[in-house]
Amino acid sequence: MASALGASARHRVSRRFPDAPRATRPYAPGLDGLRALAVTAVVLYHVNPGWLPGGFLGVDVFFVLSGFLISDLLLAEWQRHGRIDLRDFWLRRVRRLLPALVLVLLVATAAAAVFRPRRLASATDSLFSVATFTNNWWQISTDASYFASFGPPPLFQHLWTLSMEEQFYLLWPLTLLALMRCVPWRGVEVTAVLAGAAASMIAMARLYEPDLDPSRVYFGTDTHVFPLLIGAALALLRPTTRLIRKPSRWPLRTVGLLGVAGLGVLVVMACVVSEGEAALYPGGFAAVALATAAVVLAAVQPMGRLAFVLGVRPLRWIGVRSYGIYLWHLPLIALATPDRMTPADAPLFAIAAAFASVGLAALSYRWVEQPIRRLGLGGSALRRHSSSPSATPRRRSSFLAGAVVGCVATLALAAVAVSTTPKGFHPPFLPTRTGQASPDATAQPTAPSERSKPSPSPTRRNVPTGKVTAIGDSVMVAATPALKKKFPGITIDAKLGRQLSAAPQEVKALERQDALGDTLIIGLGTNGTGGKTALEAVVNAAGPGKRIVLVTCYVPRSWQDTVNQDIREVAANHRNVVVADWNRAIADRGSLLADDGVHPSPAGARLYADTIAAALATLPAER
Repeated sequence: MASALGASARHRVSRRFPDAPRATRPYAPGLDGLRALAVTAVVLYHVNPGWLPGGFLGVDVFFVLSGFLISDLLLAEWQRHGRIDLRDFWLRRVRRLLPALVLVLLVATAAAAVFRPRRLASATDSLFSVATFTNNWWQISTDASYFASFGPPPLFQHLWTLSMEEQFYLLWPLTLLALMRCVPWRGVEVTAVLAGAAASMIAMARLYEPDLDPSRVYFGTDTHVFPLLIGAALALLRPTTRLIRKPSRWPLRTVGLLGVAGLGVLVVMACVVSEGEAALYPGGFAAVALATAAVVLAAVQPMGRLAFVLGVRPLRWIGVRSYGIYLWHLPLIALATPDRMTPADAPLFAIAAAFASVGLAALSYRWVEQPIRRLGLGGSALRRHSSSPSATPRRRSSFLAGAVVGCVATLALAAVAVSTTPKGFHPPFLPTRTGQASPDATAQPTAPSERSKPSPSPTRRNVPTGKVTAIGDSVMVAATPALKKKFPGITIDAKLGRQLSAAPQEVKALERQDALGDTLIIGLGTNGTGGKTALEAVVNAAGPGKRIVLVTCYVPRSWQDTVNQDIREVAANHRNVVVADWNRAIADRGSLLADDGVHPSPAGARLYADTIAAALATLPAER
């Protein structure tokens, strides 16, 4: 019976791969070079998005590579044995990914506890989702934003990609195995996989809303799995075990030209495309995935010129350690960034952290990843214990040197981080996952000088009666409890990342639902898009009978003054419109803001509500 099954499996393999004499997966150094370019783009983006606006597209390059390589590995095993050992595959994935991940989580969390305790809450909140490889969905459920950053980035925000890849590694082998057993034609298999990719692309295009933060479609497995599937389809179409090494049998020049063109597309998009480009979501990410597939196809050709260029030793060295670099770079950048600054505001610290991540990745690769990957945790420990006496001094000296370098780099970054924290600054609140603020038990109370300052809004005035509707962004999300207390019965429509340009459509939608109150509060502008045209459209959509409060924004970005000037000019042109000057109210009260210097703490939220109430009190209550 077993021999019959084996013969049947060999028959299926020979029919599916008729011209492949052996199933040995050749090493493709060009793919390591492509990894190096991708991780460099991502690191540059996290250091300063202005340097490489589309650097985040390097993540999609990784996705295509992962889909291709994992599928190619599974196909090679099927070709050799006529079956796929799923248990062995998943065990190899665990050995490959978990050791370095656990090390980063432990070290970064410990460093945050010592040097940045106020950032520890956001890190520990995500640990369970990271450990269960559901972090991308956790970030969606908590309204986290990958792109809207006003302060130091979360330590483990980048690990959403690892979660999505692990979900793929869990489900895709089962899907591929079903395809290999049930579908005898490779063309049908490729078509089925591409159909799945197309469904994911359509989901991204349909769920994307131009005036809202795009993080939902960016994080979602359903909307962003298509690069992995495109890589898988490429592996089905052209597995590395079927590469032709004779130039006469494969148009290497054509493949090389396609690869160069694909690389050119990636470079151009990385330089000019930003996350706010509306065209990126319906089709731009798909173009990146297809361009990457072209580069991968050229990079695996053993006689191709592009494979030779991408396979040069420096790129290979970085590419082999790209996983560790990706894991280490964002926690180090976050720890090195001073409070209330983004990495772009402190580029020297961010660059130092990026270089330190390369060193720590090299140490992790040498002393953690490789030994465990080859021998397992027990075998690695046993090998170290039984090392020959002649090799022990050299290994000990290498380990000591690496440890010294890592410790010096970490301590230097921590010292720089602590020294750059403003003296006398003790913000009493921490931002939580939802963008609101919560008390920090370790924080010190507000300074007496801050408490003694008179409120810019006379809070004793009566708030005008009538139905109140508020439309806002994440600042209003943080101020929601105070607004509800100040305006009982208020209807609040506030979303993370919402743009000012979305306000007219939101007002019209509320009007159609008969949910627009007598008083309309607009608290938008934090995210930069929109201006006078959108504000005039809001006034026109609301109608002359509404009382409208336009709240100025407080955000240390280039668009702040322009947006606030537009708000004041529009208010001056309409008798039923008044300005609530949040910018002026909070400007000298930094301790009432969260760590990012933009979103209000609970005390700041009360000031936000008082400022609106004071402005509203200057308008007549009658319609």
